[in-house]
Amino acid sequence: MPLSLKALLQEEAFLFTFELVPGRSVRTRHYQEILRFLEESAKLKIFQAFSITDNAGGHPALSPIPLGRTIKEFGLEPIIHFSCKDKNRNQIESELLALDREGLHNLLVLTGDYPFYGYLGKAKPVFDLDSVLLLKMITDMERGIELPKGAPGGGVSLPGIPFFKGAVVNPFKLSLSELWWQYLKLYKKLRAGAYFIITQVGFYPRKWLELKNLLELGITKIFSQLLKDETLYDEKSDEAFRKIPLLGSVLYLTPPLLKALKRGRIPGIFLTKDLLKRLETASSFQEGALEIVARLTSVLKGLGYKGVHLCGFPLDYDLINAFLDKVALYEESWEESFEELGGIAHLELSQKTYQREIPCLLKDGLELRFERRWSPFYFFNEAIHRLFFNRRHFLYPYLKRVAEFFERHPRLKGYFTSFEYLIKKFFFNCQECGDCTLWEFNYTCPQSGCAKYLLNGPCGGSLAGFCEVYPFAKRCHFVKAMERTPSRAQLKKFIKPDRDFYLPPRDWALYKSSSWLNFYLDRDHHKA
Repeated sequence: MPLSLKALLQEEAFLFTFELVPGRSVRTRHYQEILRFLEESAKLKIFQAFSITDNAGGHPALSPIPLGRTIKEFGLEPIIHFSCKDKNRNQIESELLALDREGLHNLLVLTGDYPFYGYLGKAKPVFDLDSVLLLKMITDMERGIELPKGAPGGGVSLPGIPFFKGAVVNPFKLSLSELWWQYLKLYKKLRAGAYFIITQVGFYPRKWLELKNLLELGITKIFSQLLKDETLYDEKSDEAFRKIPLLGSVLYLTPPLLKALKRGRIPGIFLTKDLLKRLETASSFQEGALEIVARLTSVLKGLGYKGVHLCGFPLDYDLINAFLDKVALYEESWEESFEELGGIAHLELSQKTYQREIPCLLKDGLELRFERRWSPFYFFNEAIHRLFFNRRHFLYPYLKRVAEFFERHPRLKGYFTSFEYLIKKFFFNCQECGDCTLWEFNYTCPQSGCAKYLLNGPCGGSLAGFCEVYPFAKRCHFVKAMERTPSRAQLKKFIKPDRDFYLPPRDWALYKSSSWLNFYLDRDHHKA
């Protein structure tokens, strides 16, 4: 009987995991090739686990569940990619229950790619939960969720489910703002219960070292030093996070994939000058691609990572064996590969060639360049917020009574709500969610500013500070929120040290109701 993923991650051996993309149908030649590959894998025992993508690239595809079941039947260990897209929180829970029924408990939790197209047009983007909230939900299911009393069969706790869930982080970013948010979201994912971490694909090994150092030094300790606030330091959490296994993703390149990456068309992934130079000087493209993945894998092993996650690899064991031979060849000299694979990003955009040094938060000591920004818009809204939406202000009890008055008079409440949204639509492009989080994001609205409506940190798909859905056209909502921060001390609000570490999901019961009234009547996320 094969070891479980949990047991494998506790072993000392370096792991090789393999990513499978199931495609659109079980009736295609591609799917039959996957089955043959798995049959061969069961005999060779080279890979310790196989992950299965969930509508990769925003394209409709076969659910990971059938292939996960097949992998188990071959006596292999499956990892189900479980994304937040394409399903609301009820469907998410339903699918998690189905995974439990099938015995598929290894999950890689991620935000997911924005829908690219769908039947008769582009599909509606459904990001009801973000990856932090999804991890928390699964953690609650592990303990046993207590059903609400108003639900059918409510008032009882369900049996716990033994999920083993991991998360993703993207340390390969082209601005410190993006990098800050990735590490902050990693902290939230760890707090939410992630048991292992797999990195996004990248080609600059120093970023793997930075991520490892971040956890070894202590992520809350780093935050406390960056923000010069000792109250953020949590020694107990840092000690727990040091034990989290890390795996690095390595991508096998093909000519079409290289072309797309050079143009910045794959969310969150870019190439480097040194990598392109190696491909140009290689005896063949395939030889160059093999050398790159082998060198990167040897670096991961040398840095002390728990394993490598192979992405985009052909289902060809001749090629895989050649790759393994090269890994063995470069293992002893992995430091050379670490130094030779430099950190200058290279993108060939329609207007110009874009090159930039990849920033490191910990390269030469702690670094978080912060420029104080004076914004009349921010300070005006901050003054309004402190005056009218501060429970400690002397006006609060009087304004609460006004809110209770409007609540008792539906017609006046309707006029008041229309007035509120007229103002907020003009200034913030308000989407009438009824639970305003403008203060939490420095007066930028996540419901209109983020294409995925995320609340607890950005997805991994931003590139050079731009949204993955609108590359080099629209700035990432979270980057804009950080850039509006007037002082370094104000960055602490994003960590949420005084309350829960997360913002709760949007409550659709409040849609089109007054967020101002909901604040005073304790119906929004501020309620105790």
